[in-house]
Amino acid sequence: MLISKVHVKAFKSIFDLTLPVDPKVTVMIGANESGKTNTLRAVESFRAGAPFTSGQTCQYSDYYYQGKCPEVTLEFSHLSRENRRNLVHASEVFKDVDKFSILKTGPELSDYHLLVKNEEVAVSDMKRLLDNLPKLLYFDSIALIKNRVDLNTLLNGDTSHQTERNLLKIGGLQNNFELIFEDSTRGRRASEEASRLITQQIRRVWSQEPTIEIKLNVNGKMLYIDISDGTTVYDTPESRSLGFRWYLSFYINFIAKTFEAKANEFFFLLDEPGIHLHPAGQKDLTKVMEDLAIKNQLVYTTHSPFMINREYPQRVRLVSKGREGTKIDSQAYRENWKPLRRSIGLVIGDLFFFNDSSLILEVPSTKIPFMKRFQLFKAHTGKNNS
Repeated sequence: MLISKVHVKAFKSIFDLTLPVDPKVTVMIGANESGKTNTLRAVESFRAGAPFTSGQTCQYSDYYYQGKCPEVTLEFSHLSRENRRNLVHASEVFKDVDKFSILKTGPELSDYHLLVKNEEVAVSDMKRLLDNLPKLLYFDSIALIKNRVDLNTLLNGDTSHQTERNLLKIGGLQNNFELIFEDSTRGRRASEEASRLITQQIRRVWSQEPTIEIKLNVNGKMLYIDISDGTTVYDTPESRSLGFRWYLSFYINFIAKTFEAKANEFFFLLDEPGIHLHPAGQKDLTKVMEDLAIKNQLVYTTHSPFMINREYPQRVRLVSKGREGTKIDSQAYRENWKPLRRSIGLVIGDLFFFNDSSLILEVPSTKIPFMKRFQLFKAHTGKNNS
C-alpha cells in the first residue's frame, strides 16, 4: 500500500495545500520559513495519538475563529492482497476499492473518516484500520553514535543507546548481543565478522573515504567503537567530524529500522537530512535515500540543490509561502529549473563547481535592431556595399 496524496487544510502556515507523493522519494525544497517543516508536521499529525488540537490551526483561516482543529487527509493506493485481507475486517468496501482516503478532523478515533470516491463509508473498527496503514515516522534529529557502550545498557533497551544497538544489528548480531562479549575464540570471531559486515556497508555508501573501517573492540563488559581510514590510526566516533558522525548514525538507524520490515511498512518523514554534510556527502546521502526507498516511501525537506537527484526531477516539490500561505509547485524543473532557482535565489555566479568540460555563453541583455546590427557588421569588416 502506498500513500499517493496528502491534503492539508488550516494547519499552521498552511491554508489549503495538496502534496502529490511519489511512490518512492518525494523531495520538498524551498527557502527557509517557506513551510516545509509544517508540511511534514501536518503529515505526521495524522498518526493516531499525535498532537492534533486547535492550537495548530492556521490563524488566517476560518477554522481558527471557529475554534476548529485542522484537517489532514491521506490518500492510499496500490493495495496488495495482504492489505485487503487485513482491511476487510474494518469494512467490506476494501474487497473492491483501488484507492481510498482517510480524513482526520480531531484527536479522537471518532474524528477519523473513511472516504471512498469522496463519500464517507462506515467503519466497524477504526483502530484496526489505522493499525494496518503504513507507519508514519518523523525524524528531525538522529541520536549520534557514541564511543562506547556496556553490555547491560545494550540489553536493557535504553533508548539513548539505540544507535549502538542498531550498529550491532547491521553487523548480524540482532538477536545475540552477548556473543561478542564472550571471552572465547567464538566471541572474538563474531566481533571480527560484525566489524567486517559493518565496514562493508559503510564503504558502499560513503564514497569520500573508500578505506574507512569500523572496528568493534570488547574489554570485559564494555564495547568500544573505533573508526579508521587510510590516513589515521583508529580513533573514536566523537573525534570525527559532525557531518560524518551524523551520516554514520543516520545510515545505521535507518538500515536497521527497515532491515526486517515488510514492503511499504513505513513512511519516513525527514526534516533537513544532511544539513551538516558538504555537497559530496549530500550526494552520497541521496544514494542512501534510494536504497531506503526500495522498500519504503520517503519524504524529506531540504534547501540544498545538492540533495536533489537530477535523474528524477518529477519527485521534486517546490515549497513557497505567499499571502495565501504555503503552496506546492510540482513542476519546479520546468524551464531548466527556473522556478526552483528563483525561489532559493540560485544563480550561475554563485557556483564555484562546474563540470570538467563546460561552455559558458554571454549574450546581449537587450535586443539590437536589425539595421543597427548590419551597420555594426559593416564597420567591423570594413566593407562598403551599396
